[in-house]
Amino acid sequence: MTEKLSSGKPGKFTPKRRATFTRLVHEGGEVGEAVVAKNVKQAEALVFAGRGPKGIAALKNPLASYRERISEKAGFNIDAKAFPFELGYVFVTLKAQGKGLSHQLVDEAIRLAAGRGLFATARTDNARMLSTLEKAGFDRKGKPYGGRSPKRRIQILVRPGEKSDEATEP
Repeated sequence: MTEKLSSGKPGKFTPKRRATFTRLVHEGGEVGEAVVAKNVKQAEALVFAGRGPKGIAALKNPLASYRERISEKAGFNIDAKAFPFELGYVFVTLKAQGKGLSHQLVDEAIRLAAGRGLFATARTDNARMLSTLEKAGFDRKGKPYGGRSPKRRIQILVRPGEKSDEATEP
């Protein structure tokens, strides 16, 4: 099932639509509220799927401190030149899951990156997201590291750009 996608700079969307995006990210339970609000405003692009919406994703502009922190934890350097954007906040509502919507969201974010490299993070126990990212050309790099909860392990995945060099072990 193909859903209509709407994407663009955060300013393209009404404050209400951006608030809906933030609410859905919170439903996913992976990120703190203050971080999400800031990251949504500073994102390169937001992606909405369907009415409601049924799913979301973001092309984020990660802070250097965040990049350094997760690079060190994973033992893989996420070079800003090779991977300028982070694909994140991919979330599909419960009713819309299992219909390929995450693939549409990821593909749109890749299109918006315009050939530039991307990185993403996913929980190691989230087999569906790992599969979606790998089908979209992302490769696992480094070692899994501890997430917000000690029991959660996070994996870095990268998708090289058309003209970028891949980052290396630190």
